[in-house]
Amino acid sequence: MFKRFDPDNDVSTSTQVKSSVQRHIKQSINESHPALTDEILDVLVPKKPPLTQYKVGPHLMLYCRGEEPVFFQQRDGPILPTLKFVQKYPALEFTRVTADKGAIPFLLGGAHIMCPGLTNAGGAMPEDGVEQDAQGFDMPGLEAGRGVVIYAEGKEHAIAVGVMKLSSAEIREKNKGVGIEVAHYLGDGLWNTTESSESSHQVAEGSDANSAAQLAGLGVVGADAGY
Repeated sequence: MFKRFDPDNDVSTSTQVKSSVQRHIKQSINESHPALTDEILDVLVPKKPPLTQYKVGPHLMLYCRGEEPVFFQQRDGPILPTLKFVQKYPALEFTRVTADKGAIPFLLGGAHIMCPGLTNAGGAMPEDGVEQDAQGFDMPGLEAGRGVVIYAEGKEHAIAVGVMKLSSAEIREKNKGVGIEVAHYLGDGLWNTTESSESSHQVAEGSDANSAAQLAGLGVVGADAGY
């Protein structure tokens, strides 16, 4: 999606996000990452200044805090965090999976994650059957269509974000084909995008320090304003 992303050529229009859209963004993020409470999201996505929405191609929206890319959405899919945003706040509990070490070179080349990369030794997903639906049937740990942050065996920091193509139960059962569609990964065009001016860096640093302090006040231990 962002393999050859160039903000100077690929972004067509920009608008400030309306408050109703910003509420929808928070709701979508919470659906994929329920550990991010309303209080935490109010810190991460404050009402003022509002996010700015950039249109990238015909089907992609990029949401920025100032000039910092923080979320994006393709078509009607889940709203996903950027990797730098995830790494900026390492104590936040994003919904995560782990791919085995054999998947790393493919991931860093922009490939999707195959099911065996999640079921082999070194791979990890939330357990299935921890919760039941209204009819009493076991629910998968992760449902298809859910946004996830992707880690790799033996690596401390996230290396990609993507969307579950299959549920975790289906991945374990089928164990073949694509399990997660990767949308953004370490080293792609979005990762290499930086703020364009010294002043924007200074504004971002002040905002990050303030966010970290507020998150610490909410009990998010280890909130960090740096990568």
